[in-house]
Amino acid sequence: ALRIIETEEMWCSVLPLLVSLSPAVLFLLQLPGYTTTQEGHWEDYKYGPQGSELRDKKHFCSWKCLLFTLQWPGGFCQSLNKETLCRIPQSINNWTIHGLWPLRVRSCCECWPMFHSDIQELEAELTEYWPSLLKIKSSFHFWKEEWEKHGACAACVEGMNSPLRYFQICLKLRGQFDIHKLLEDAGITPSCEQPYKVVEVHQVLAPHLGDRHEIQCVTDDKV
Repeated sequence: ALRIIETEEMWCSVLPLLVSLSPAVLFLLQLPGYTTTQEGHWEDYKYGPQGSELRDKKHFCSWKCLLFTLQWPGGFCQSLNKETLCRIPQSINNWTIHGLWPLRVRSCCECWPMFHSDIQELEAELTEYWPSLLKIKSSFHFWKEEWEKHGACAACVEGMNSPLRYFQICLKLRGQFDIHKLLEDAGITPSCEQPYKVVEVHQVLAPHLGDRHEIQCVTDDKV
């Protein structure tokens, strides 16, 4: 399993994107009018600001970028300390969503709860593309947790200013980048017997996702 984080600036009226792949694939969304030209800013995007200039800010809307994360279910389970905690629904055989996360935010407003009725019309799609992979957590619990931890901050943008809109955006992003098909068309398919080199995966994805990325492997101690 592997992880790719990559950036791709897109100059358009919607949020520009930055993508990654892994047991998780990550997309960095950049707000219009906010650009980066220095290499050091990439570290801020990944890990948050390293200095103290934003440390004391308490604005839930101080973020400039969003990170969209997809995960390969088998890779996610392998990354757990206890794989027995993992549960992959039989219908799931593709990349699933893990979250859409505003960066540089310490915490989100706890004043916006989410109820099942808020996303009921999306439930079938969310169950297919955003299931919980943990036995101890239901899918709705997972979605609710992601909204409270991240969605309430993302709601600072009008296009995501409700649980329904937030999850709609996530589903649209999932549909926009078919990582599975890109790899499959290049002969790279999930396998426990056939290993692939990181450079092979990079060569397939770079033309579609951009050149700037990072790959991390999930290793098997038994190998």
